[in-house]
Amino acid sequence: MFAEVRSFTDPQQHAGSILGWRQVYDQLGRGSLSSELRQISSDRFQMFQEVLDKRVVQHGFAPQGRLCIAMSLDVGRAPVVQKYEVGTHSVAILRDGEEFVLHAPEGIRFFAVNVDMLRFAKLAALELPQEQLQRLNTVSQIKVPDSVLQRIQQRLHPTFQYLVQGRADLSAAAEQLLEDTLLDIFLDLFNSARDEHCGRQSNLTVSSYLVKRSQELALASIDTPLTVLDLCDRLRVSRRTLQNSFQVVTGTRPVEYLRNLRLNAVRRRLMNSYVEECSIGEVAAEMGFYHLSHFSGNYRELFGEYPSETRRAQC
Repeated sequence: MFAEVRSFTDPQQHAGSILGWRQVYDQLGRGSLSSELRQISSDRFQMFQEVLDKRVVQHGFAPQGRLCIAMSLDVGRAPVVQKYEVGTHSVAILRDGEEFVLHAPEGIRFFAVNVDMLRFAKLAALELPQEQLQRLNTVSQIKVPDSVLQRIQQRLHPTFQYLVQGRADLSAAAEQLLEDTLLDIFLDLFNSARDEHCGRQSNLTVSSYLVKRSQELALASIDTPLTVLDLCDRLRVSRRTLQNSFQVVTGTRPVEYLRNLRLNAVRRRLMNSYVEECSIGEVAAEMGFYHLSHFSGNYRELFGEYPSETRRAQC
């Protein structure tokens, strides 16, 4: 079993360190980022907790063959995952390599667990009623009573914190026991799940869709930045609708959000390339930044350093 605690100053290094996940983290909050990752991983299950002090959008794919749940540990503004707010009374769900988008507010503390999907499906078929099995196979979020979440946290967190510090080397039998505990917790969650739909959630679904499509369109023409009017025309929505959607989901204006995605792409390119391979100006131009002084100022405002201060790959 693998266990570690690590700190990061770059969002993509943080994202790439979570075992089994294919994902990109784009920093949206301004200033030098500080984050922490605590994780435990084995062949059959995984638990991790992440803390990021800046607003970040996470996009990628969950591990293949796993059923994943994730919950917020904060009472402040909730993250948005797959078009749903994940507050302190709800749990997000991802299945078997599913694509996801997570909009994480500043200071997020997120806890995630995944287990072998086939083994859980066999257990669920024996125990869960048809209504709950339907949720297991279709929904992206479930609402859970406070008492259930508190019971789960009391069962999980002490063991997780103990193991993640490397204080115990589990035997194969102990790993099996821990996996069974996690599967038992998953069964409790789905047994207790309920639906809560409201007008705000419906509006959030539409807003999340507009943000996702805007991001896809922008990244498809990253060297030629799209304007808000371009997006409105392609999505057939008003400027007000688009502006409000971005504010609700991302906390920023469309122009700033999409510019920050391109700045993150520049940063990743710089960190993964040699100085001799490409200049800062060349990388900036590839991402649609042609006015270098404006680009440099925006880069420093977002990341807390100039592009020339970003560490490049070493020979």
